[in-house]
Amino acid sequence: MQQTSQAFSYIEMLLIILIMLIMIHVMSYHSFDSTEADVTEANQELLAVITYYQTLSMQTNQSITLAFLPGSRHMLIYSQKLGIDTQYRIRNGYIYRGNSLSSAEITFKGDTINRGATVTYFINEKRFELIFQLLRGRIRIESR
Repeated sequence: MQQTSQAFSYIEMLLIILIMLIMIHVMSYHSFDSTEADVTEANQELLAVITYYQTLSMQTNQSITLAFLPGSRHMLIYSQKLGIDTQYRIRNGYIYRGNSLSSAEITFKGDTINRGATVTYFINEKRFELIFQLLRGRIRIESR
């Protein structure tokens, strides 16, 4: 009686190894920029925090104020009626000293913002602008 082998033959194994080596070689040319990923993550985190407090203001119909003090590494968040008095540290960044004090405070009240403003800040020495639009309280980040 003849036994049949269910395993790979030597040539099949060499072909599989060759294919794997080619795939590893092709993938090794794809570089990952961890600094850029860190900047993107920090921007998304900042926007998520702002959106959270904006949503909380909409739910409770109470005012919540965000203060961006020029030269600071923190965004201050407070609401007397909701008992909020906290701060958010901008990871690897700071608020630009050239921002005007008039745009340093933004207040959410329901689904509106008290005024439109632009707050400039830096993350890893890359400049960004946080833009608050009056129309429906939209917020966006632009790179400069």
